[in-house]
Amino acid sequence: MDKRITQRHADRAVQFAPFAALKGYYEAVRIQERITEPRKELSEDEAEELSNTLNKLRLGITVKIRYYDIDAYTNIEGVVTEINIPYRRLKVIKTTIPFDDIYTIEMLGKDVCF
Repeated sequence: MDKRITQRHADRAVQFAPFAALKGYYEAVRIQERITEPRKELSEDEAEELSNTLNKLRLGITVKIRYYDIDAYTNIEGVVTEINIPYRRLKVIKTTIPFDDIYTIEMLGKDVCF
């Protein structure tokens, strides 16, 4: 096959490659579409229950957490990979969550032991 023909086919194929003319545009639109909600204050009983659950957490436990993220509540489910008491934060898989942003924690699984 002629090299010129192969080159023309390759040049034509480039025009169909994905292209993002406005870098970051779609992410900005998703952020705008997000429904904001005010942060809820925990009652004393809820805060105590949350504190007790945090004290029971260990690495490798599967959890479901509802937490305040930027301007709305988000849910995450996964394995606890880090508990940092001095900095008051928890890591579920790769998501770091400050203790103060946690609204509820539900322990779903047993220890996996790292």
